[in-house]
Amino acid sequence: MSSTSTTVPVPSASSLARSAAAVAAYFGALFACLEGIAERVTTAYEEQGVMTAATVSELIQPLAAETLAAHPVVGAGFVASPDWLSDREHYLAWWQGEDQRLLAERGVPIGHHVFDYTRHEWWQVPLATGLRHVAGPYVDYVCTDEYVLTATMPVLVEGRMVGVAGADTLLETFEGLMREDVRADDTIVVNGHDRVVVAADPLLRSGQRIDTTAYTEVQAFDDLPFRVLRRT
Repeated sequence: MSSTSTTVPVPSASSLARSAAAVAAYFGALFACLEGIAERVTTAYEEQGVMTAATVSELIQPLAAETLAAHPVVGAGFVASPDWLSDREHYLAWWQGEDQRLLAERGVPIGHHVFDYTRHEWWQVPLATGLRHVAGPYVDYVCTDEYVLTATMPVLVEGRMVGVAGADTLLETFEGLMREDVRADDTIVVNGHDRVVVAADPLLRSGQRIDTTAYTEVQAFDDLPFRVLRRT
C-alpha cells in the first residue's frame, strides 16, 4: 500500500481560498492517478516477488497512458530504486510526450555518464519523508528541457521505498490553469524554497525567490509544499 491519501486538504476558507482550491484540486486529481500506479507495483511484487524491467513496463504502461490522457501532463510513470529490479540497476518506466515514448534507457549508463536520478528533489523528499512531493519549478534537462513541476509519491514494499510514481506538468501549462483564480484573488503561489510558481503580479517571474515575510496573508497546504500569498 502507498503511504498517502489521494486528497489534498485545504485550510479553512479565506480570501485566498479560490487560488488555494485550484492548486489543491489539480494535484489532488493527479495524485489519485499516481496512487493507482503505486498500488499496481506493490500488488505485483506481492504476487510475483521478483520484478524485471519488462514486467514493470508492462504493468505501468496502461496506467501511465491513462494519466497522460486524463491530465495535462507531459510525462508519467514509475522510477525504480537502484538495484530493486532483478535485471537493471536503474530504470525509468516513464512515458513522455505526444508519442508517449518510453524513456527507460535514460536511467542506465550512457558512455561514461550515468543519470543519477536519486540526487533529485523529486526523489530525495519522498525517500526522506515517506510522503508525496511536488518539486519545481525547475528545468527538466532529462525529459523536456523546459520548466516543469514534478509530482512524485513513494512506492513502498515492506517499508522500503522501491521507487516513485510520478508525473511532470509543464510550468507553462500550470500557469495557464491557475491564472484566472490567481488573478481573481490577486495572489502568488510559492514553493517551499520561497520561489514563485505562479503570480498575479506580471513583474514577478516564475522561479524568482521573494521575501515572503512581506506578505501579510498566507495560506499553506496540509501536504503540498506550496503557500498562497497576498499583501493586504
